[in-house]
Amino acid sequence: MELSGRGVFLTGGAQGIGRAITTALLDKGAKVLFCDVNADIGKATEAELQKQCGADNVMFQQCDVTNADQLKAAFDQAVTKFGAVEICCNNAGIMDETIWEKMLAINTTAQIRGSQIALDHMRRDKGGRGGVIVNTVSIAGLIPCHWFPAYCASKHAVVGYTTSWARNPMAGAMGVRWCCLCPVSVNTDMMTSLQEDQIFDMDNFRERAADTMLQPEEVVQAFMRLVEDSDNNGAILEVWRGKGATYRKRQLVDMDGVSNPMVVDNPSQTSLKPSDVK
Repeated sequence: MELSGRGVFLTGGAQGIGRAITTALLDKGAKVLFCDVNADIGKATEAELQKQCGADNVMFQQCDVTNADQLKAAFDQAVTKFGAVEICCNNAGIMDETIWEKMLAINTTAQIRGSQIALDHMRRDKGGRGGVIVNTVSIAGLIPCHWFPAYCASKHAVVGYTTSWARNPMAGAMGVRWCCLCPVSVNTDMMTSLQEDQIFDMDNFRERAADTMLQPEEVVQAFMRLVEDSDNNGAILEVWRGKGATYRKRQLVDMDGVSNPMVVDNPSQTSLKPSDVK
């Protein structure tokens, strides 16, 4: 996918991975509306990025993603600003086992709702331009993790939801790709500010995380790969320290709209022609 001129909607974009992704998209010529619950940090980030990239290219909207009306209004604002949204990144998330119901609302319900809003807008069979929906998940969405059972569950649910949509027989007609970004621990405020009661067995987790911790820039590189590769509907992209980004599973949609699961990281091994999905 060529990114120049594309309209982007991104949640959790005021800092951390979200801010880094926003900056990378702007550098490629995309136009980004990012939202975040933290208005002060969001406005400060907006001012900095507008100074660097132009006020017409980036915009902040305060939004609590667990509020359905606010989330829909923020997405609609992006459509109004850019004419269309062709890239949606549901990135907002938290890790705190003490407020697991709120965590599920942010990590799971809001990502599903954001995806549904984006799909309704993008799908070509209903007049949209097509596009790609990338859900920021985690390695914890692929394996069991005793440190944070509810967090792990919230991420597993998003993987199941995203890859299930990718297998829809109408995927080709919709023209919307679905991808999961699954990094290990990332050096962001969410990780560095963890308190003892927010997860279990904290000392063990910190020891393990120290050996695998990614920098946000490494996750951004993987995100850009997902967005720019037009042949990866249903992709689960793992990101590991020292190993880089690797497709765990790739579902390519054939011209007839039938999803074909693959367990290889080499698209040349298939004769499918997924060009119907951009």
